[in-house]
Amino acid sequence: MQIAILGLGDIARKAYLPLLGNRTGLDILLSSHSSASIEMIKQQYRISKSAQNLEEVIRNHPQAAFVLTPKETHFKIVRRLLEAEIDVFVEKPATLNSAETRQLAEIADQHGRMLMVGFNRRFAPLHIKAKELMIGLPVSVGLFQKNRSSSSSQSLLDQFTEDTIHQIDILRFYCGEGEVVSTAYQIQENKLVNAVSTVALENGGIALLATSLQAGGWNETYTIHGPNKSLFIDAFSRLRLKVSEEEKMWQETYASSWKTTLDGRGFTGQVDHFFECVEKRQQPQTSAWDSVKTQLLIEQMLAKADEH
Repeated sequence: MQIAILGLGDIARKAYLPLLGNRTGLDILLSSHSSASIEMIKQQYRISKSAQNLEEVIRNHPQAAFVLTPKETHFKIVRRLLEAEIDVFVEKPATLNSAETRQLAEIADQHGRMLMVGFNRRFAPLHIKAKELMIGLPVSVGLFQKNRSSSSSQSLLDQFTEDTIHQIDILRFYCGEGEVVSTAYQIQENKLVNAVSTVALENGGIALLATSLQAGGWNETYTIHGPNKSLFIDAFSRLRLKVSEEEKMWQETYASSWKTTLDGRGFTGQVDHFFECVEKRQQPQTSAWDSVKTQLLIEQMLAKADEH
């Protein structure tokens, strides 16, 4: 299969090139505004083909493309690829707002193309295990936290669309749909430091989304309670199930196994899922239409914050 990789920045080098560059059965075409980046990646992964711009990529007729460029460029690039009858995987966020993502979803449908958005947490093995353990469990309370020791976001919009979008999406993954009740946040010295949103779930439960950007260090945890059952998830690493007085635990052990961090963090699983969807012509789990719902929830959270 011939594929194109557009964008050779940090996320491409950390996550996607190690997977795609070493995967058998792929004929890879690289594209970047940086000729130096192209030459470096060509040598590192022994890739021979490259293109300097989007139209040159399209003239090479790849079957699928991975769009790993800055989020501001996603809409125009993905739209052009879909109109050229190319299946697309795009890193989150799909676009800058739900309206643009909806347009791309419609264009993908019109051209019979696959359009998948990168939400790797849904494909992490421990997170999938937790989802299986929740079958038949109505969520009473869900708490989704992502904390860092410092902030690089000047606004709630920046933080939610660039980083916290992962936790908002995983909230939907575990708890289903809901309506935002409230959002509170704090800005100090022109940087976002804390944010909390409350979501009323369709099944009658409540979900809380909390972010601290002045914590002791990075951590990401999900806690889900239902009738007589609780799940405690340390993202990518540890899962604990408590039912009455009984407890079970699962843990990722990268250092003592053949599993890589990219496996445990879900990047391998989502890439495999995309290729399977391309081959079988079936809609991906994290389709553009599903991403619209995540972005609508973000926009609700932002709207509730503006009310205060």
